Amino acid sequence: MRALNRKLLRDAWKHRGQMLSIAAVVSVGIMTVLTMRGAYESLSSSQAQYYRDTRFPDVWVRLERAPESLRGRIAAIPGVSAVNTRVTLVATLDVPSVDVPALGYFVSVTDDRGATLSDLHLSAGRFVSPRRRDEVVVSDKFAIANAFVPGDTLRAVINGRQRDLQIVGTAISPEYTYAVPPGAIYPDDQRFGIVWMHRDALGPAYDMAGAFNEVVLTLSPRADTARVVAQLDRLLEPYGGLGAYTRMDQPSHFILAGELNQVRSMGTMIPAVFLTVAAFLLNIVLGRMIATQRTEVAVLKAFGYSDLEVGRHYLQFALVAVLLGALIGIAMGSWLGQSMVGLYGEFFTFPTLRYEFSWILAVLAVGVSALAAAAGALGAVRRAVALPPAEAMRPEPPTSFRPGVFERLGLGRLLPVAGRLILRNVERTPCAASPRPSASAFRSRSWSSGCSCSTACNT
Repeated sequence: MRALNRKLLRDAWKHRGQMLSIAAVVSVGIMTVLTMRGAYESLSSSQAQYYRDTRFPDVWVRLERAPESLRGRIAAIPGVSAVNTRVTLVATLDVPSVDVPALGYFVSVTDDRGATLSDLHLSAGRFVSPRRRDEVVVSDKFAIANAFVPGDTLRAVINGRQRDLQIVGTAISPEYTYAVPPGAIYPDDQRFGIVWMHRDALGPAYDMAGAFNEVVLTLSPRADTARVVAQLDRLLEPYGGLGAYTRMDQPSHFILAGELNQVRSMGTMIPAVFLTVAAFLLNIVLGRMIATQRTEVAVLKAFGYSDLEVGRHYLQFALVAVLLGALIGIAMGSWLGQSMVGLYGEFFTFPTLRYEFSWILAVLAVGVSALAAAAGALGAVRRAVALPPAEAMRPEPPTSFRPGVFERLGLGRLLPVAGRLILRNVERTPCAASPRPSASAFRSRSWSSGCSCSTACNT
């Protein structure tokens, strides 16, 4: 097999242009898999870990006002695992770096962080103290956009009264991974931020002492979500309930889930297109190579090389292109995956978000590429191993010519000679893979003087 290996290297160098083009297509397919699917897996794993660590809720419901004593009845609903009641409101903020009033979405928090759903992840500073009624924690991106640091003062208008609040920390929350102002679809970190304030301070400031206007809860693993939502709506209807909604309808999670599904789909469909193109190119290149190496194939078989060895030799030609494309695709896919995850980090806030290179995904991508290349080369390889040595010693007989549709309609006369040659070739091989006629069929056919094939004309 050493002679065949030397022949493989010579053929690869001789057809280096085609090899590089096929390798480029394969590399784009592998690169897309590692970029898109790798980014999807990194984002998905970060999201799942973040939700587990902060106890992300399963159901939300807003209402006008309800007494805190109603919390026990909510917790008694079958399927409810944990319940948090809180006070939320939208207030106007006076931000020095913004010419127009900004908006702040205030959310109450308590001291019992171990039982708090959607717990905060502090980025800087500390948590609010129950003994101080003017302390707040602001969202990390809002603080960065307005150059706020712990110790600064934030002026807000809550329930018609102006208050000076002291920023003691910055944080992120899984509920506001993608925080947008009310009625908007894009974030505005400079003019909209999330503000967390202690329940004992925010409740009285909003006339909600001993009451709440929002409920979040988690469900047990086997809970009937639809039944829980229906019972929760009936219970809160007298208190101005606005209708409970599940995690899939929570704005931040909805946008993030949509992005993840889009990345996952692109990581599947785009590589499939490029691998199909690579298989098509390999079929064409190998088909032409084998057609020009008929005599060499005959000599190899005459010297005792089996059909398996000859077929494996031409199949290795396809795998060389895959190997070259894999090396480029893995390197580029890893680099672009890191860049893509970093880009998503500018819009979605996670405690830790980094691209995790997966060798399993890389091996799978290369394996699928090799299978696609083998499938594309299979037709040409089959033609190579099917050639008997005696027949392969003779030149390949030309295809027969008969007037096509355009010729019969007289449109061929409107084209120059080169145009007629192209038109006839397209009509004869519309799929670029017509079967080769046998020698007996060639001898039995009459050939037209208008044949564009040089071999036929010389014959």
